[in-house]
Amino acid sequence: MVQTCIIHLIRNTFRFASRKYWDEMLRDMRPVYSAPSESAARERFTEFTTKWGQQYPAIIKMWNTAWSEFVPFLDYDVEIRRVI
Repeated sequence: MVQTCIIHLIRNTFRFASRKYWDEMLRDMRPVYSAPSESAARERFTEFTTKWGQQYPAIIKMWNTAWSEFVPFLDYDVEIRRVI
């Protein structure tokens, strides 16, 4: 199993975004990587895409490309995710 480091995924997200949107984007992204399941994460990501996809299509493409390697992270309990 291959798992993308969530910190690296988030950090790479901000490479494509203007600094002035980082705080707002992080607030909108947090429900994606803190979702209790893959389906919930996909729903939150759809909301994220609706808001940011037009302005930052490269971010959406990057997350979609990394999605299969991101979702194993969601299999861990919330307490373990904080340590990872």
